[in-house]
Amino acid sequence: MAYSLAQRWATTQTAHGEGTLLERPQMWLQRWSWRRELTKLDTDQMRDCGLDPEAVRHEAAKPFWRA
Repeated sequence: MAYSLAQRWATTQTAHGEGTLLERPQMWLQRWSWRRELTKLDTDQMRDCGLDPEAVRHEAAKPFWRA
């Protein structure tokens, strides 16, 4: 789960811009969902996935409308 979450997040960050007006609600929902999933990981799980725990906390704290 965690690896695919990190992979999806990285792909979304590089592949998608702000999107069209019709795409934005779906993008916002994905961001909200992925960031909520990030908060469920403990520090060891983050490190196992190659993620920096501080960077994960920073990302999870962002509002859904911010990339």
